[in-house]
Amino acid sequence: MSEKEEFNADHAQRLLIAWKALKAENMKVAPHLERQAAEFMAAPLLLSGLVDTSGLSDDAVLFGRMAGMGVRFFESQSEKTSAEPMPVRDAQVELFRLFAQLFGALTGREVGLIADEAEIRERMMWRIEHDDAEMAPRVNAAAEELEAFYAANAHAAFVYAKTLGGMRLVTGGQRTFGPSALSGVRITGLYADTQLIPDPVHPFFTSDLHLNAMHLQLAHALFYILQLRPLVEPGFLVPPVFVFPSFEQPLQDNDAHTMHGMEQLALRLVGPLCDGTVASLGDLRDYARKREDAFVQAVLENRLFVPPGGDPNRFLQPGDAVQEYIAQLEGIRSNEALDLLKKLPAGVVILKGVLERLAPQYHLIENANELGAQPLLSQATHWHYFEKCAAANAADLRRRKVLSEQAFQTLRAVQDDSLSWLANIPVDGLRELIANNEHRWLREELNKYTSQLAGAGEIDTSEMVREVSHGLASLVHRQQKAMNDIEKKYEPKKWAAYLGGGAGLAVAGAAMLPILSPFLGVAGPAVAAAAAIGGGALGFGKEKLGELTEKRQAQHSMIGMLATARTK
Repeated sequence: MSEKEEFNADHAQRLLIAWKALKAENMKVAPHLERQAAEFMAAPLLLSGLVDTSGLSDDAVLFGRMAGMGVRFFESQSEKTSAEPMPVRDAQVELFRLFAQLFGALTGREVGLIADEAEIRERMMWRIEHDDAEMAPRVNAAAEELEAFYAANAHAAFVYAKTLGGMRLVTGGQRTFGPSALSGVRITGLYADTQLIPDPVHPFFTSDLHLNAMHLQLAHALFYILQLRPLVEPGFLVPPVFVFPSFEQPLQDNDAHTMHGMEQLALRLVGPLCDGTVASLGDLRDYARKREDAFVQAVLENRLFVPPGGDPNRFLQPGDAVQEYIAQLEGIRSNEALDLLKKLPAGVVILKGVLERLAPQYHLIENANELGAQPLLSQATHWHYFEKCAAANAADLRRRKVLSEQAFQTLRAVQDDSLSWLANIPVDGLRELIANNEHRWLREELNKYTSQLAGAGEIDTSEMVREVSHGLASLVHRQQKAMNDIEKKYEPKKWAAYLGGGAGLAVAGAAMLPILSPFLGVAGPAVAAAAAIGGGALGFGKEKLGELTEKRQAQHSMIGMLATARTK
């Protein structure tokens, strides 16, 4: 179809399937249809990725639709013969086992023993140079096992994600799952029931991402997603995190609905900045090339172009914008992709940068619609684009069937930079809090502090951040008071009654040093040591052990972990 015909997703999908099958020589054509097939195959693809039918005869278009329907039928028959999926809870545990296995094959070490990205790079470089004979077959075997798992379980995981209830959030708005995304998940886990996370590893097995050092970037993706393994292995009835394949790149490459939807989002967001009628991505590209200065200036003034790692509130000069964008992609994109980018006019480069920002936003919105979940982002830049896209689509930022305006604004508030200390709570601690349902308790507590804003009309984000900060500070203060109360309960003047004098206190203090360790959980050795210096020391030992036990319990509660995280 041409850019300006009324869009029919099913027809467009059939045409695209047939065109790609013919180009790949995966389809045999009957002799009496060779003319129509040749005409159809000669049609170009539009910039959106769809087949341009503007120059085709009706016979060629009809051939394409019928051929596409045939290809889809045979593909559906092939899918029926694939392996049976695992039960979903077991599949999530197995997925993370396969992640760990592939990470170990790449780095030669378990993820828990590696500190950071720098160590990952050092280990992989060493293995490639000194141990490639062992590394290559291990990586290939682990990758093949994971790929087979995806083939059998990916679709079932996506279907299951639709069935989850409670306060469910879907993360996204970015192409990778790195430190900021991990921190966002850890913070939001203190508040939400389930976080749906697009699988960051799956794209490496389904598409050419045009990456530089692909295996290194794969190891980085594995490193960060594996930090969430403690939240998966317990098999919670309501999973705190659920990793699902969102099929983003395959949809961009092969799905007519996705191609058209992404084009329409770009037109609604960028089109109004162009003088005259802009009805397609081709029109946008032509305008960016022919009216380069006007286009670039309008895009930058409206903060629609933000380079990777950039600040949406910072205004860039046109020349600086292009240079910074390309510089940020060095080492990430393949050399071939960068060479092509450097040859493009500045206006087209800026347009490409905007489109790359919009693609994850489109998928986030689509995932939220499909899964019935609230979109959630972890960086100011991604919130910036999310708000722009919502305004362009005349859509609400929150999904009313999932959470209230108050809950939505609270979630945004806890992602504010001023509350980044919440990510100091370790994943193991988060698992313990979730097991005790304390994330729901925290929701109720914060609601007490933000309820007055919810009843005052539209909620201002900065006011919500202030109220949430005040609420968290109050909880931390409550914890400090609780610890002081415990200390007063076991105040030193009581110890003398057990010891019978100052000298005994010194001896008992020396003998009881093991008890003072916060990691001691068994009273047996302490009691034995106390008995060696008399009954008074035994009384002291029990008294001190009681204090430490109560403190440890207080520290492992929600407000205890918040207080500990706040002081790091």
